[in-house]
Amino acid sequence: TERTEVNAAVVEGLVREFASSWKGGIEQINRNVLSYFSNFRNGMEILKQVLTQLLLYYTRFQDIIRRVWRSKPPAFCKDLVSTTVILAEIKKYALAI
Repeated sequence: TERTEVNAAVVEGLVREFASSWKGGIEQINRNVLSYFSNFRNGMEILKQVLTQLLLYYTRFQDIIRRVWRSKPPAFCKDLVSTTVILAEIKKYALAI
């Protein structure tokens, strides 16, 4: 298999940016969906789909980090937001349905 170089500084920036802004991003997505879709049920279904996709992409991102730095995870790994925490936040919005 071909090995791809990963720039640790770029990954660290992504990890830190996500950690500081993910919750506000989810709130903004929720506000946008509620304002753009007049049919509440459709809006909530779209919100659920978008947040599920976000969680899937973030999980893949974490998996890549684990694979690249399998033997010695960098210090910024402590800043990764747990998928459990993200899922709990998503469930808050799902319960609003």
